[in-house]
Amino acid sequence: MHPIERLRYVARSQGVPADVLVPESAAALMAFRHDPAGMVAACRRIVDRQVDCGQLWWLCSRILCGLDVLEEARAAVEEFTSDPTPDRLAEAVDGLGDEPVPAIVEARACGATSAVVDGRAVRRLEAASPEDPVWLVAPVGTVLPEATFEVLCSRWSDLREESASPAGLVELSAFSAVVRPKGILPPERATRRADCPVAPELFHRPG
Repeated sequence: MHPIERLRYVARSQGVPADVLVPESAAALMAFRHDPAGMVAACRRIVDRQVDCGQLWWLCSRILCGLDVLEEARAAVEEFTSDPTPDRLAEAVDGLGDEPVPAIVEARACGATSAVVDGRAVRRLEAASPEDPVWLVAPVGTVLPEATFEVLCSRWSDLREESASPAGLVELSAFSAVVRPKGILPPERATRRADCPVAPELFHRPG
């Protein structure tokens, strides 16, 4: 597939999971390795059309801040596809023994104190009683620098109003634990370190 067609696919895709969008985006962006201006424009377009997918902001931030586009894109895809978070979740659940399994919510993006989650997760949280434990799963690429997360939330909030999206912004304090690639952590520790650098180029919308 031609790189431009890949970009169009990513931009137009709705409801497509990140495990498809991230490798497709990386493959398209590699074609701009000798075109810095084109690379910035392509990254802006990707995150603008898939604004609540934190892992695309993570990918684009890494590529824009990396020294070698090909190397950074390949490394990001390798880290993404070998994400141990599902294994850490399974281990944490196994460790509960006879205790009830908490409700599980997956983050689309996280900042220092809050997370964007989809509509089903919002309903799950609303249905849970205050005594029920709820775990947030934050896979590779979902924990963003606070400045990046604020831009994501601002754009996502505008889109949410236009589309009446049931997704929501949830405080991390609503969760009893957060599952990350290195294991299960208390919410106040889970997002101390972002998964990528800040790429100010992404703070501007496509021209």
